[in-house]
Amino acid sequence: MEFSLSASSSQPTLPPPSFLYGAAISALIYIIARSLSHRTTTVLCTKSFQEKVANLTFEQLYHYHSLLPSTIHAVIQIIGTYYFVFYGDKDAVVFDDEMFVSYGITGIGPSFYMGFFVGYLITDVIFAPSLKILGYPFVVHHISAAMCWTYCASYRIMQPLASFLQFNELSTILMNLRQVLLTAGYTSSDPIVTIVSLSFFAMFAAVRVFPLPFVVHQWIVRDFVSIRNEVGLGGAMLLSLFLAVNVMLQGSWFSMMVRKLIGMITKKPKRKEH
Repeated sequence: MEFSLSASSSQPTLPPPSFLYGAAISALIYIIARSLSHRTTTVLCTKSFQEKVANLTFEQLYHYHSLLPSTIHAVIQIIGTYYFVFYGDKDAVVFDDEMFVSYGITGIGPSFYMGFFVGYLITDVIFAPSLKILGYPFVVHHISAAMCWTYCASYRIMQPLASFLQFNELSTILMNLRQVLLTAGYTSSDPIVTIVSLSFFAMFAAVRVFPLPFVVHQWIVRDFVSIRNEVGLGGAMLLSLFLAVNVMLQGSWFSMMVRKLIGMITKKPKRKEH
């Protein structure tokens, strides 16, 4: 399959229209989905579930109503980036800025989905009651990723790696499902939550953590030089910093999950008192 590629330029420009359309549509979907979360809870959920939602704290309620837009955006990004991740050119300076393309599941180009990701990140930060409630690691993740993706779109570079990192949202669906189960009243020790938690752990490791050594190696031996040749040493160092932030965040979250998993495995059952 041939890709319609635009030549990279060492001179910054505005992100392509496809990127901007993606960001705008993503922000609109976020707002609609967040509003629908209130409606679907009232119309589709059981009375007992509605009561549990009503008893959530302000912070918990904010995160609960973030689940629907988060899941919708994750599904769209997975579908949108799948073909480019597995069948696209892996050259760091490849960039297809077309809105509609002749490949992929949707026929919409990866530039649109890059903007779609940025639109979600920015809107999620804007809608947070406070940065503390959103969580400072997520604030760092959202802001650094939005800046990185916008920079890459402006210079028409690093699209393959951006698409791969967006495909990482595959684990987000399981994380959100786990949170819905906990909101419904299941405990972390219930079999269904345990199954979903272990599935999330495995998926997170498979798509976010295990590929990191390969990503870093490819960046050092191949991508860094290509990017430096396109945007200069300063730009390549800046993107290296963004990549390092991602590696540290994913590693930190994974280490927390490993500790919880070890605690769950080694936890001794409570003895019944006679």
